[in-house]
Formats: sequence, C-alpha cells, structure tokens
Amino acid sequence: MCDVKTGLVRQVIARGQAEILPFDVPRGRCKLNRYLGADDAKWDNRFRHYLLDDPAEQGTVWLRLRPDSLVAKDLSYSV
Repeated sequence: MCDVKTGLVRQVIARGQAEILPFDVPRGRCKLNRYLGADDAKWDNRFRHYLLDDPAEQGTVWLRLRPDSLVAKDLSYSV
C-alpha cells in the first residue's frame, strides 16, 4: 500500500513454498464480490475477464503460498 499524497507506505513480505493451481471460477467470483461488490457489471473489464474468459486459454491460475514467515513493515515518510 502506498499513498504518495500522505506518505503512507506499508509493505508485507511473505516467504515460503508456493504452488500453482487451476483457476476456480466460483471461488474467483466470491473473492471479487468481496472487494468489488456483487454487481459485476460495475467491475473494471480486467477483473470481469478473469471470470468470463476460459482460464486455460488465458493462462489464469491460482498461486497458493504457504508462508514460513510474514514480515509487515511501515515504510511511511513525511510529506
């Protein structure tokens, strides 16, 4: 997260084992609904394409990370 107007900068670093999984459209819709709202007609086309395009054709996948460590840092500065 970075806001150049206020100087707020937050960073999260995750390290661990990751695996690539096939994209699950219903799960993707659930996640996008949570952050973009239930009316997908209002979503930016970039997000809508994740659900409407063929994931195999587009190369859309899930990345599952099992973190061994998580580090959160506040890198904020004064404006």
